[in-house]
Amino acid sequence: MLCATLPPQAGPVDRPWSYDAAQQLVDSAVPAVADFAAVEVSDATVTEQAAISGLPATGLVFRRGAFRAARGAEIPRAYEVGDVSSLPARTPYHASLTDRRPHLVLNLRPQTGWLTRDPVRAPLMRVTGTHSLLVVPLDVAGVVLGVAAFYRTTGSPAFSRADLVTIGQLARGAARLLDGARRRLIENAAGRILQEALLAPQAPPVNAIQGARAHMPPSAAPGAWVDVVPLPSARVALVTGSVRGRGVAAATAMSQLRAAVRALVLLDMSPGEVISRLHRPTATPVGDEADQCLIVVYDPVACRCTVACGGYPAPAPLARPGAADDGAPPPGEPEVAECDVPPGSVLLLSCGTDGAPVRAEGADRVTGLRVLPADDKGECADAESVLDCVLRHADPGSEPVLLAARTRALDADDVATREVSNDPAAVADARAWTDRLLTDWKLEELAFTTTLVVSELVTNAIRYSTGPIRLRLIRDRVLVCEVSDSCSAAPHPRHAAPSDQDGRGLSIVAQLTDAQGTRYTETGKTVWAEQIITPPAA
Repeated sequence: MLCATLPPQAGPVDRPWSYDAAQQLVDSAVPAVADFAAVEVSDATVTEQAAISGLPATGLVFRRGAFRAARGAEIPRAYEVGDVSSLPARTPYHASLTDRRPHLVLNLRPQTGWLTRDPVRAPLMRVTGTHSLLVVPLDVAGVVLGVAAFYRTTGSPAFSRADLVTIGQLARGAARLLDGARRRLIENAAGRILQEALLAPQAPPVNAIQGARAHMPPSAAPGAWVDVVPLPSARVALVTGSVRGRGVAAATAMSQLRAAVRALVLLDMSPGEVISRLHRPTATPVGDEADQCLIVVYDPVACRCTVACGGYPAPAPLARPGAADDGAPPPGEPEVAECDVPPGSVLLLSCGTDGAPVRAEGADRVTGLRVLPADDKGECADAESVLDCVLRHADPGSEPVLLAARTRALDADDVATREVSNDPAAVADARAWTDRLLTDWKLEELAFTTTLVVSELVTNAIRYSTGPIRLRLIRDRVLVCEVSDSCSAAPHPRHAAPSDQDGRGLSIVAQLTDAQGTRYTETGKTVWAEQIITPPAA
């Protein structure tokens, strides 16, 4: 089961964009038109959750967004940046929030009644000798996104109507920036919701791996994804990747690229070939927007992984200490490698939230993959424990996208291989061998169809190839029948006429089996067919 975590951005990020907008406002106003100034921003400009809540300004939390005092002035602060701030009722701050109008206090006296309702700001205004106050709402299209307060202290004249015009112009510019921050949060939230809907919450059942776990941090871009794809011959593909951009556009591009990767790996293309095709702008719906993609294909029969990683530009491979830098692929080409994987090892795939590969000490030369072997007793921490360990030791502020799974090897009793001579007389021997094997495997109900499939595939291999032929049967969740030969030409089903004596073999195989295909190898090809194994009745 693939457990992916995609929580919304519930709390403030390290430096919200709205804080920068608030800081620009106070920097423009102090000391030009005020001795000190403070800006409170709505949570709708700070967190995605508040931005999409649809609550009115009076129902949202406000936070201190920025503060600045004139040079040399020692002004105590009521709130630190990021702290939740109070806007008490029947004060100029709350009035400006509700009626969306500026409130000017020309002569602020210590005994002013509303100061008692703001016990945090009142003492500070008395200590600083504040005698004039101007509070301005930061609103766009009737939505209040913040409140700015400007203060003048002893030695400065009171605010005038001309100051109100100047500060109003500054406030309108800041409000537009806050609105941009809010819209960006809404766009990211929408993209994250779409991302969560598009990513499968559970991995399909496969025997090659167990306990697959994924970590998608709150800061992950909507274009990031992980995937587990069952492949023919009991293999499985593990994928991590990302797409540049944000919001719905990034999530949509991610879904297109993810679908393209799934389609290509299901065509039995090698990981390197898949990555190379993704580098062609016309090969996928998203063109050159792919940031990084890591594909790992694990074969539980050979206990071996084939790995390919690529990006725009392709990351440089990790070299071992002291090794010559001669293994780097040409620009734009994927990194490709193969490695043996002891049974029970944990495969850890990772990429950063911005699509950058995570480079960990001890990683193999392919970026983004680590193989954590089992100990001498064949034991290894489960995938969830590995993820927890990685996250605990991750660099501060770095939350990588992770996918971990423990590998399994198929039992030797579940795999049978036979070399077949390139002679038509060998077809009968292959059928007899298959029939005896299925009897031993207690799959007699599949014996008739499987022997017929073996007969057709072996006959084709003998007819069109000249080298050695290998027949292999795999008992997994499905029964796999493979015939490998030295001919690289792809078999094509024919539509035989009623009078034709041949040409019906592949059509018969397609009707008798649940899935069929061809996989190309360095020495030729492998034609395979699968039949679902029905579990015995309880």
